[in-house]
Amino acid sequence: MRDIKLQNERLKRKKKISSPLELGFWVLIGVLYISPLFLPITSLQEARRAELVQEAVKLGHWLIPSLNGEPYVTKPPLHTWLAAALAKLGGLSAPILRLPSGLSALGVAWLIFRLAQRAGGKETALWALIFLLAAPKFFFFAHRVDLEMLLAFFFTLYLFEAWQYLEKGKSIALWGAFAALGLGFLTKGPFILLAWLSIMAYGLSQKEKRALKLALHPGGWLLALAPTLIWYFYAYTQVGEGGFQEFLLEDLRGRLAGKEADPFYKYAGALFLGFLPESLLLLYRPQAFWSHYWAKPLNRFLFWAWMAPLLALSLTSDKFSKYLLSLYPFWAYFLAERTRLCLGPRIKGLRPYAVLLVVFMVAGALSLEIKSGETRLKSLKVVEPYLKGGGEHYFWKKAHPLLVFYHGQPLPVLKEKIPPKALIWEAASGCQSELKDKGYWLVKIVRSFYRPGQCLYLYSSGEASSRGSSGSGK
Repeated sequence: MRDIKLQNERLKRKKKISSPLELGFWVLIGVLYISPLFLPITSLQEARRAELVQEAVKLGHWLIPSLNGEPYVTKPPLHTWLAAALAKLGGLSAPILRLPSGLSALGVAWLIFRLAQRAGGKETALWALIFLLAAPKFFFFAHRVDLEMLLAFFFTLYLFEAWQYLEKGKSIALWGAFAALGLGFLTKGPFILLAWLSIMAYGLSQKEKRALKLALHPGGWLLALAPTLIWYFYAYTQVGEGGFQEFLLEDLRGRLAGKEADPFYKYAGALFLGFLPESLLLLYRPQAFWSHYWAKPLNRFLFWAWMAPLLALSLTSDKFSKYLLSLYPFWAYFLAERTRLCLGPRIKGLRPYAVLLVVFMVAGALSLEIKSGETRLKSLKVVEPYLKGGGEHYFWKKAHPLLVFYHGQPLPVLKEKIPPKALIWEAASGCQSELKDKGYWLVKIVRSFYRPGQCLYLYSSGEASSRGSSGSGK
């Protein structure tokens, strides 16, 4: 009896010590997630999204977003609208442009915590949060000027509201689910249908009539589809079918049925590897885990939330691991439940160490990201004074999104004749310049621009070229 009392006292003292420490670790994770919002924009994809926002704010291209002055309707405009609205209030800075992704990541974390708490209790919910925040790709997209995290938020919100309806039958949850579905359509088009597929898989496998009613509700589908269809119709009347070629040929036909298909198992492997080392727990006594996990209806629902989209994505031709981001919160819960059953009563005592491990993992991911961007940032600093200088700037044959964004306005692309007194930017892979020895004055050359083996040339067709002069620009 005395031994039990002493043991309880030790546990209480340990809890008093670990709780403040654990809270400090959570605060550190928050700081690590917020700090990269302030990093300079140095990637091509971020520059594209940032330029769409910049042109909406500066040029007023809201209904039909533009990229370097050309209509851009490859993706629906919701991300551009949200980011541009924030930029109107707070300016076109990197933290403001990244804020939709940061807030969406916070929303995803909150929603999966709520679902996990309802399914497995508070401890399981905390571990689901730990695993989600430790995933490098989740951390990465939480501070990207991109639409993937916003899509993941609407994906999670749709399934959250769907379960609310399945559990309680309230119509407000049904309409909330379809509102989230509609916002998902406005973010990335038909990709959000993968979330709907989860509802269908759950309804059919469990013979759940309410799930099928939710999935096939005609009024809900009208609410979900109407805004996006209206926007697509308006965009078609403005730009014609030519503006949709990239969406039809690359996003749909190329990725659904490309000539060289990636292996079927690529997405499953990427999901497993994206959550190491915790994914390894799935290999320990899987049969005992399944019999326990499958007993709860919400567990079965959350299983189909990642399994049905994973199977559908695995049937596509071209596979990109970023498409798995919307599945991450549900996979994190799946692993958290496995961890709870594996560790038993010890799980609570081990949690502070797991949170500390997340601190190290996120800090490592951030340091690698900063280091990988050093070359791009260094070359941008060299180029920026020339971009901000006077003169008529042009691109040769192909625009570079980073240069367009840092120039602050669209730059025309030349493919044949070069006007007099022009400044021409040419990004050349392998440093093979087409304008070399054409009589133009080489103002500047930046080697290893954006990536090793690529050079950026700045030529002038002004008076210096007519004198036949050239400069090394190194």
